[in-house]
Amino acid sequence: MDLHENEMLTRVGPGTAAGETLRKYWLPVGFSSEISCEMPKLVRWLGEDLLLFRDEFGRVGLIHPYCAHRGTSLDYGWIEAGGIRCCYHGWVYDVNGRCIEQPGEPASSTFKDKITLKAYRVRELGGIIWAYMGAGVPPRCPIIIFSCVTMASEITLVMSVSAITCSS
Repeated sequence: MDLHENEMLTRVGPGTAAGETLRKYWLPVGFSSEISCEMPKLVRWLGEDLLLFRDEFGRVGLIHPYCAHRGTSLDYGWIEAGGIRCCYHGWVYDVNGRCIEQPGEPASSTFKDKITLKAYRVRELGGIIWAYMGAGVPPRCPIIIFSCVTMASEITLVMSVSAITCSS
């Protein structure tokens, strides 16, 4: 394999051949048990730094990890008001990356409606958080069934994809 082929197959960031291919599928990005309403989690997936968090209503979000206002890491923020609040000026972003509150603006201001962070669709299935990082409408998210089989004192993990799918 030459250098060009190696680069094409191993680079997975946005705009790369392998990255764009992988983004066409639902990908596991975390375990449900690791994401609480108490603490967001920084993750790196397909060459992108992202913030995985659960709001106080139990919804999960996977968004760009820096506040649009001053670039502060939302990893230092706290969960409240239907999203994650930036620790610097208090802007709040929901699980879809929309800015839903700006404390420094007048109540009648619609400026917040113009601010969004990159966000990816997520689903929780079988204790795993799945993300669709591609463009357009995602394919149906398959339900994956895991089971352990014990044979001759060895444990084997068996994974099967069910024909049943969840709505996306």
